[in-house]
Amino acid sequence: MPDKPFRIQTSAGHRKYLCSGIYMPSVTTVLSGTESEKSKAGLRIWQEKNPGALQAAATRGTAIHQCCEDYLRGIEVKCPELYTPFWDGMAQYLDWFDTIHWSERPLRPDWNHLRSDDREVAYVWSTEHRYAGCPDLVGEIGGVKVIADFKTSNGVYSAQAPDRGDRVGYGGWRKFQKCAQQMAAYRYALNERVGFKCDVALIIVTTEETTQGIFIDGDQLDLYESRFLKRAKMFHDLNPEENDNETTDCSQQELQEQRDTASS
Repeated sequence: MPDKPFRIQTSAGHRKYLCSGIYMPSVTTVLSGTESEKSKAGLRIWQEKNPGALQAAATRGTAIHQCCEDYLRGIEVKCPELYTPFWDGMAQYLDWFDTIHWSERPLRPDWNHLRSDDREVAYVWSTEHRYAGCPDLVGEIGGVKVIADFKTSNGVYSAQAPDRGDRVGYGGWRKFQKCAQQMAAYRYALNERVGFKCDVALIIVTTEETTQGIFIDGDQLDLYESRFLKRAKMFHDLNPEENDNETTDCSQQELQEQRDTASS
């Protein structure tokens, strides 16, 4: 019987996973926790001007992720009508994959150790750099190893830096930069855990009007990986008290829910 929850949120609001006996921050926690003060201030202002928008986007993203997971497993997709415009066009990109190794959780037996004991949670992690997270999709397209991420957005993503003064383009470029580092982090951790190194990454971005498939090649991923690993070090340097697991806020409620799930 596990005596610690597999996922927790610390008193500082940091999401963590139990890996190799210690808690490690999620990739998104590392990225959010190392944003510049200017970026953090910008997000706070945006949230004040758009109350509830962040939660609405999260709910939308969860719904589309479920649609993708069901589609990849051959289960009937029941997309809520509200999110149908975001689902339309997604399947054509999922059809590119001829082999699926991971869809929210491992689909191959030799990766089952990446699942928690109750099999409700799956994640990859780096013991060297102390972070963890769950990729959306790992598979192959014509023998090319691909790690993919699903994003819903009000605006398109952009792999190109925008012209000065292009605020919309800057927003799409910022989102791309963050997602690219996120996937580079997952790629590194997956390779550390099971020796499977993806050749490229694919961001599938869906809006109400269009769906994008943006590839990131191996050389680019190496650059984004370097940037993320620096941020991981920065995160731990900024939060030295959380490096001591005795100070981690282990939610007793979440632990009880975990036990209930394991016994059901």
